[in-house]
Parts: sequence; C-alpha cells; structure tokens
Amino acid sequence: MSTVSATTADARPAAAVPRGRLVLLAACLGLFMSFIEVTAAISTLRALQVDMRVAPADLSWVSSTYTLVVAACVLSGGALGERFGRRRVFVTGTVLIAAGSLVVATAHTYPQVLVGRGISGLGGALVLPTSLALITTTFFVDLPRMLRYIAIWVSVSGVGLAVGPLLGGTLLQTWSWRAVYLVNTPLAVVTVAVTLYAVAESRVPDRPLDLPGQFWAVLGLSTLVYGIAVGGRAGYDDPVVVTVLAVAAVSLTALVVTERRRAVPMLDVRMMANARYTAALCVAAAALFVFVGVVFLEVLFLQRVRGFGPLGTGVRLLPAMLAFVAATATAQRLAGRVRAGRLLAAGSLVTTAAALVLLRQQPDGSYGVTALGLVLAGLGSGLVVAPSTAAAFEVVEGPQMGAASSAVTAFRQVGSVLATAILGAVLAVRFLDTLPAQLAEHRLPPPVIDQVVQVARSGGSSSGRSSPRITGAVGDAFTQGVHSALWVVAGVSCIAAVLAAALLARRSPNTP
Repeated sequence: MSTVSATTADARPAAAVPRGRLVLLAACLGLFMSFIEVTAAISTLRALQVDMRVAPADLSWVSSTYTLVVAACVLSGGALGERFGRRRVFVTGTVLIAAGSLVVATAHTYPQVLVGRGISGLGGALVLPTSLALITTTFFVDLPRMLRYIAIWVSVSGVGLAVGPLLGGTLLQTWSWRAVYLVNTPLAVVTVAVTLYAVAESRVPDRPLDLPGQFWAVLGLSTLVYGIAVGGRAGYDDPVVVTVLAVAAVSLTALVVTERRRAVPMLDVRMMANARYTAALCVAAAALFVFVGVVFLEVLFLQRVRGFGPLGTGVRLLPAMLAFVAATATAQRLAGRVRAGRLLAAGSLVTTAAALVLLRQQPDGSYGVTALGLVLAGLGSGLVVAPSTAAAFEVVEGPQMGAASSAVTAFRQVGSVLATAILGAVLAVRFLDTLPAQLAEHRLPPPVIDQVVQVARSGGSSSGRSSPRITGAVGDAFTQGVHSALWVVAGVSCIAAVLAAALLARRSPNTP
C-alpha cells in the first residue's frame, strides 16, 4: 500500500487548502448516502413484498444484496481510487448509488430490484474508502485537524444508520416504498457538485491494480457473507453452504498469500505482524459490527415483535443516533488528552453493557429498557468508531498512515456487513429451534404447530390474521433469537475491550 505522501499528488498543506470544509461536506454526504442505504431499505421490505408479491424467503436479499456487494468490493474501491483518482472514483461511486436507487424506484419486477441494489452496492464500495481518503489526502500534514474531521465523518455513519428507518417510515406513510429509494438522487446531485467544486484530484499514476488480490478479495468476502447468511436459514450442514464457506476459506487464504508477495499490495498484510496494529483493525471492525448489529436487531424486534410501523420504529431508534453523535463529539474533545486505546476500551465496555441491557427486552416489556440500551450502544460506539483510526495511526510509522487508513476503513465496512450476516443467521437458527416449543407452550395443536413451523422455515410471517396464540408464540421465539444475537454482540464487544486494554491503551514506542 502506498504511503500518504506518495498518494497525494495534488494535496497541499491543510492551512492552504481553500474550501476545506466543503471537502469534509462532500466526504460526509457520500458516507451518509452509503449508510442510509442499509437501514432505509429495511423499512420498505413489507410494502415491497405486497406490491411485487415477493416470496418471503427471497425478501431478505433486498437488503442483503447491497451489503454483500459492498463487502466484496470495498477493498478494491480504495485501490481503484489510488490508481485512477480518488475524486473521480468517489464521484463515480456517488452516481452509482443514486443510479441503483433509481433502478429500484422504477422497478416493475423483483429481479430489477436486486439489480438496482447491486448497482448501489458497487457505488457504496467505491464511496466508503474514497470518502475517507478525500479527508486524509487533503489534511494529512495537519494530523489534529485530520483526526477531528475523521471524527465528524464517522459520526455521519451513525446518523445515516439511525435516520434511515425514520426517513423511510415517513416516506412510506406519506407516499410509497418507491419514494424511499429516491432520497439519494438529490443528495447525489449536491455531493457531485460540491466534490467537483472543492476537492482536488489525487492519485498514484503508477499504482498497480493488483488484479489477483482484488479477485481473491471479491470471491472470498462475497462467498463468506453469502454462506453465513444462507446457512442461517438452510443450515450449516447444507452441502451448498458447506461448499460456499469452503470456497471462502480458500479464497481468503489465497488473498493473504497473494498480498504478502506483492510489492504494492491492495491490503498490506505484512503490517499485521504488528500485534498492536492488528488489534486496532479488529477493534475497528468490532465497532461497526456492534453498532450496525444493534440497529439491525432493534429494527427487527420493534417491528416484528412489538408491532411498530416503520415510522414508529425510526422514532424509537433516535436515542442511539443522538447518543452516537454526542459521544463522537466527546471523543473528539478528549483526543488530545486521553489515549485512543483507552477510549476504545471504555467504549467497548459500554457497548457490552448495552447488549446486556437489551437482553432484558420482552415482547410486552417497557420501551424504557430499549431506550436505555440504545443510548448505551450509541455512547459506546461513538467512543470507539472514530478513535479506532487514531489508534491505528499511533502504532505505525508516518509513511504507513496511508495504508493504515485504508485498512481501517476496509475492516470497518467488513465488520458492518458481517454484523447483518452473522447476527441474522444466529437469530434465524435460534428462532427456528425454539419456535416449536413456544407454539406447544401456547397450547396449539400439533397440526397447527407443523404448519406454522413450515411457514417460518420458508421465511414467511405468522402475523396479520394469525390467532393471538400463534402471534404470541412467534413473538416469544423471535425474542429469544434476538437475545441470542445480542449475546454475540456482547461477546464481540467484550473481546474488543480486552484487545484495546491489553494492546492499545499503553503508550506506543512510536509515539513520543
């Protein structure tokens, strides 16, 4: 991976950069567009299913297709930005996000919807790494300012995740599900205009594309996410799932071997020999795994168990977004006085507590428990996500900061995608395992139990005209599935806290 100085052909000292805040605005708008695609789509699923008569088992791919493509291509996005120009690739990705959304909004068939989501995912894979690169290559000579802007940039991801359900619910209530996918069109126009006006182009003209590395990354990450997601429904002993996961393992191993041999790798795995650097990458991945995972699980719980509509769900997720933004601002103010590793450890402990609080949620419980858990999740994640970049910078040499920033971005996005895949699979497995017992506990006859379980295994819903006993049993089983997934969130947070405390909280030898 190229160094910072080598990748900023047109970069100037931060003090001399005109329209510097507009550079930040462009980067933040692109990131917002990328993340709003994640949760806004979830709010449209039921309406889209009714309108297009989509089979329940196929419905999850409306959201999964986007995240699958992002995960598979995010590593390539950074490399393409260096080779062909970060501004050019960023603008291209912004246009692709909007174009994909327009394809979905005007779709007449379900395959068209998936094609549109895939196009948007490709755009997201280009925007996510290059949006951060716009900041790091513009302000790299002013590290405090760069880290401050990165903190603001990161906070926008939380805004996008939390605003998505709220915005989607409002548009669904006012117009239709198609309107939700039109939101990014005006945002794309503004983003492209600001970028072309304010951002200077930067590239590494002789940067090799590392086609073997990109091939193995795309194949490995896509098969990994696909195998995890499908295995949750079909079972991990299914021959197709076993084969896909085996391909993922071989491909990711080949990626590591290939990148170790490259003179200019897409992902510099040799830097991971530094345990502190690897810990920073793992904590960065855990940060978005936890925050995206909590938002994902709470959207499902509030809608499918508590019965709230998309707008009501969005309103109830606001505590997480507000707490995330507040904690990010607090982390920014503490950056010069408290080591990044200590913030990571503290924030990870808070998110662990958040998951444990959310485990107390019940179908007929108080929203106060949910609100408290969401506030803690937002606070903890805000103390982790932004400082994770600073933590990586603290443990590498100056010339390696470019590679470090690209790797942190990639690990964050892979963590966010794995959140929906892994937690969705855990939820599905636990739900299907406990559903028969819950139906029996609600004193339903065996023929009805068999019928409901069959519908659930096909991805169907027992809501609507179902009897109160069936609805109650499904709600109880789904709650147990959410609880099992929250235990995974708590475990990931706890491991991140241990890594941060053990390896990152103490002063680095590279730091004066």
